[in-house]
Amino acid sequence: MNNTLKNPYFQAVENLLQKIEQTQADALEKAAQAIALSLEKDGILHTFGCGHSGSVTIDAFHRSGCFAAVDAILDPGLMFQSGAHAGTAFERLEGYSKAVMAKHTFQPQDVLLAVSNSGKNPAGIDAVLYAKERGVTTIVITAAGSHKNSSSRHSSGKMLKDVGDIVIDNCCSANETALEVAGVDVAPISTVAGVSIFQAILFRAAQIMAEKGLEIPVYRSSNAGGDEHNTRLAAKYAGRIKHLD
Repeated sequence: MNNTLKNPYFQAVENLLQKIEQTQADALEKAAQAIALSLEKDGILHTFGCGHSGSVTIDAFHRSGCFAAVDAILDPGLMFQSGAHAGTAFERLEGYSKAVMAKHTFQPQDVLLAVSNSGKNPAGIDAVLYAKERGVTTIVITAAGSHKNSSSRHSSGKMLKDVGDIVIDNCCSANETALEVAGVDVAPISTVAGVSIFQAILFRAAQIMAEKGLEIPVYRSSNAGGDEHNTRLAAKYAGRIKHLD
């Protein structure tokens, strides 16, 4: 293999992130402002995603450099622990995610971030509607542009982009891939896009809090002397973040 050859996936990632930054700046800022305000009011940042979108939403959960107030909404049925096919079925089952959401505590000062590339399945839509009924600000990351003509699987006929308060387009294709080899679509990129968007929002939220002279309540690495600091932060949110213990 010639190691001097450039892998086009890296260029695809760079191009996509530049497009997101250029086209989604307003939505990114609104999302960061909402999260910063929530944290200032002692709110919780709940995150919801199914399957691979769940990889995005857990990226900031209980992680060094990320806010301690992140509550990842986890369910084996919506991931792959109960089987990949079962996960798809549960994501399409209207009402299922409401039962999952009911296991978590929501307050009006909280924020929910939900992720789905297609934005057409009931689980994510139900999750956002559930949060909104409780006065929670909702942020969604979805391929809004690519799925503008797609049909929802939810009885309301609405897509995720139709129900979120703040909508961020991940600028990905409908099938989530970035490249083609011999006429075959390959190289999924929506997870990279989603995580980059999420972390960019959190970084900006931290900046906003610093500008206000507020504490930035983030975890430190437990492998670099952060245990005492992390224990203090975790105690603050005990009972409010379901999967902390």
